Amino acid sequence: MEITEGVPPVINLTEVAEREKEEFEKKVSELIIEFGAENLLACMQCGACASICPLARVGFEWYNKKLIKAILIGMKEELLDDPTPWACVACNRCTEICPRQVAPFEVMFAMRRLMVEEFAIPTLAIEGLRSLYEHGHAVYMTGREARKKVGLPENPPSTDSDEKALQDLRTILKNTKLAELGLIPME
Repeated sequence: MEITEGVPPVINLTEVAEREKEEFEKKVSELIIEFGAENLLACMQCGACASICPLARVGFEWYNKKLIKAILIGMKEELLDDPTPWACVACNRCTEICPRQVAPFEVMFAMRRLMVEEFAIPTLAIEGLRSLYEHGHAVYMTGREARKKVGLPENPPSTDSDEKALQDLRTILKNTKLAELGLIPME
């Protein structure tokens, strides 16, 4: 009878750790696709989106092109620690210019969804979400005199001047993962 009979084989923890790391990194792009960036893998890193992105112009670290590359190579932890996706102004220029229909704007918002899922929401984003819930705008305008001076109504034609639209927006927000987290008071 051999001594090794009935004894399980030795497990190489280094190999297990490397295999788990590979599986973890693969999941980042899969999660982003599940959260709404269906065309993520079509990105060829041409840079068209970066050429027009306000985030790239003002120096944010993970603007659309770099965010997509970081997702594709599995840099989840670095991305979760960065507020850039919450700074996206949703201008949608990146999506209009993308030759591969990647919709970088959707990648940004999918990253936001992942950040919510991982409880990695920057403080400033929480304030923006609170303002969105209360006023219908992530950035609420306080100085309305300039609008009057140029002949515009004091309140813009948005949820700010449409109570039903604001209530509809609040209903939508109450039915999201955000409400489950309890980060902002939702009456």
